[in-house]
Amino acid sequence: RSAAYRRAAIEALRVRPGDTVLDIGCGTGRNLPILARAVGEGGRVVGLDVSSGALDRARQRARDLPQVELVQADALSADLGTPDRVLATFSLSMMPDPEAVIARAADALAPHGRFAVLDFRIPRAWPGLVQTAAFALAEPLGETWEMARRDLRPILHRHAPLDTDRSFYLGGVYLGAGVPARP
Repeated sequence: RSAAYRRAAIEALRVRPGDTVLDIGCGTGRNLPILARAVGEGGRVVGLDVSSGALDRARQRARDLPQVELVQADALSADLGTPDRVLATFSLSMMPDPEAVIARAADALAPHGRFAVLDFRIPRAWPGLVQTAAFALAEPLGETWEMARRDLRPILHRHAPLDTDRSFYLGGVYLGAGVPARP
């Protein structure tokens, strides 16, 4: 099911052939084949992640995708370049300062660039037992309760006003996408 949500996020990016797409927190590279097809032979996909282990798996996924470049770095200090599109799937909620990452990425975007975030959270409206069970799945990944409850759409909206705003799984997964307002 997460593959369908990933495709929806990539569709919300409106990637064009020849674009450069930055995948922040690319992890094991699940988005890379889809993004590589979307940008085509003349495009470029940069997968950025802090984890060398995750990038090792991403390298395996991208071994036959010449337009994919993988970079091990922290999104708060890495050179983000000037991508046409920025994507973050199931990664920003796990970062200590997601607003700073969103702000940096939105500032880095090329004119008329788009930003999309697909992430998860544990809504307070869920029954307590369901919240506890969901957190038990997230905690081994380094999540705290604060991280698990974050809805980053309001932050993204401040930096790239949303024209796409969808929720799935009774609010447990959300997708937001938009274009940064430029002065």
